[in-house]
Amino acid sequence: MKSERKLPLIEIVTLLGVMIFVARSLYFAHSSLSIGDEGAYLFKGLVFARGEFSPFENYGYWTNKAPLAFLIPGEIQYWFGAGLREARYFALAVSFLMLAGVWILANRLGGKNWAAVVMWVFALSDANTSIYSQALSQGLVACMLTWVFVCILDKKRPLWQIILASLLSVVIVMTRQNMVVFLPLLVLYIFWQHGKNAGLWSLASSASLFILFHILYWPNIMQLWSLWLPESLTPFLDYSRPFAVFGYETFNITNLSRIQSVAIGVQHHFFLLCGFAGALILFPSKWKSASQFKSAIFLGASFISLFLMHTWASLFNQFCIQCFSPYQMFYSVAGFLFIVIVFSNGVSDSKIRRAILFIVLLIFAAGLGSYYFQRTGEWSLAAIQFPRVNSTGHFTFASLGEVLTYIFNLPLDVQKRVGAALTGAFVGIVLMILYWIAQRFTSIKNWTGHNASLATLNLFLLVGVILPPAANAGTYATPCSTNFLTYYEQAGRALAEAIPPDSLIYWKGSGRHIAMLLYMDDVRYFPPQITAGAGYVRAGDLERLLRFGLFSDEMDSQWRESADYFIIWKGYPNTRLDDFQNDPRYEPVSFDMENLAQCEDVLYLFRKRP
Repeated sequence: MKSERKLPLIEIVTLLGVMIFVARSLYFAHSSLSIGDEGAYLFKGLVFARGEFSPFENYGYWTNKAPLAFLIPGEIQYWFGAGLREARYFALAVSFLMLAGVWILANRLGGKNWAAVVMWVFALSDANTSIYSQALSQGLVACMLTWVFVCILDKKRPLWQIILASLLSVVIVMTRQNMVVFLPLLVLYIFWQHGKNAGLWSLASSASLFILFHILYWPNIMQLWSLWLPESLTPFLDYSRPFAVFGYETFNITNLSRIQSVAIGVQHHFFLLCGFAGALILFPSKWKSASQFKSAIFLGASFISLFLMHTWASLFNQFCIQCFSPYQMFYSVAGFLFIVIVFSNGVSDSKIRRAILFIVLLIFAAGLGSYYFQRTGEWSLAAIQFPRVNSTGHFTFASLGEVLTYIFNLPLDVQKRVGAALTGAFVGIVLMILYWIAQRFTSIKNWTGHNASLATLNLFLLVGVILPPAANAGTYATPCSTNFLTYYEQAGRALAEAIPPDSLIYWKGSGRHIAMLLYMDDVRYFPPQITAGAGYVRAGDLERLLRFGLFSDEMDSQWRESADYFIIWKGYPNTRLDDFQNDPRYEPVSFDMENLAQCEDVLYLFRKRP
């Protein structure tokens, strides 16, 4: 009688990581507050799916992203019902499909051990599980990018998979135009890895679909690209430029905000960013096969190109400084796979590489430490002491706070960040010393073998993966935890019941409230108002602004006169709640957000008096 086959330990570990990812994703899907991008994608997509407007239509909705960012979630709602719950359940299905593809790739490129590692990195990442569980384009792009890699990475891929991957890469670009740099890299890789015939098929299929999308939405689709091109060299594209002064262009963004955005990104993506840097430093000189070497170059080039592009778009522009971390979600799978394929082929080490690696590790430790400046900043200013000799010649100590105040004259908020960063670097030094002691005086064996550089890197990566969820434990609970979708639906339907059919609505809610409009039928809006962050401009030609789906104060005043109902958030810029409460032309309408008011700002509803 044959004995039953026992499930290997590594498969149990992998399955447990997958289960944790699924459980945490379900939690975040039911508890994460909605954001403006989510609501705007869903609402505009539903409008487009119903055929009421189309992407890039003149005098319609501001289509500031590639069309599929709206159309895909819009069609899902058109088929299965409009609402935040339906959209987020679709996002969950997409994230689970992505995770399956990541496991296939990690197992193919690095083996079962690496596949288990990647599953646990995803499972423990608050950033990954929360972002991918919301109805945002990050999840769509990450999933499609993963399956592009499934179809083309490694040698001897079937031609039909290469063509499918080429077509899917165009769909990625038509979902997020900032991914366009990936398209030529993909075609070049296919020529290099799979030969001339496969490369020509890839080039022809991807170019044909790319052109087809532009024919379908010609000529206004060029507004996706014209803003990237110099106006002096492309005057023939002026028709696709709004020539508007957006509000964010006047923001006074400080370098401190940029530094904090980087610190958030390091905390959210420590394994990805630190691991990628370590893989570059220890990049092996010998490879198992030429195919794996080519795949590593392609993955590394893709990640670096997309990282630089999205870093410039976030940190070095005014629009969304804090987008540095969420932007990584579009293409992080490329970085993860680069780490897997590099370290599964071994590393090349030397004294110079080791010195560079240790410096980089301390920089990342400092970056991680600076994220926690609110917790450790004040403590570090008092705890870190520097020796000095006072005016009487006696040996004494000065605190870090005193040094930063009296010598460098830094403000307190900067001091706390400096102190927290130094604390992180100090912890990094302690980790290095402890590992050296263990290696020197014990018989400790690490799964990385005897390579001190790789072992030290793995120690830092382990701490960087475990620390964030451990530090955040117990902080996720809100009055709407696990009930947010239910409360949101209740509030949305209550708002719909308070407004009669065919009413013309003046919208001044926040981006977090936009998804509430999904529960309203048979009402009319001013399309330029339904945009998260970018619809309002400070100046521009009125007719031109309307054609692009934008608006200024002058149009806003006109719409206020013609609207029937007014939905107002008291925090909306340039809008005062008192103007409606104290104006006899408007009367308040009974509208109760009920339980949603525990975790979301209140909306106020008014109607114009007869």
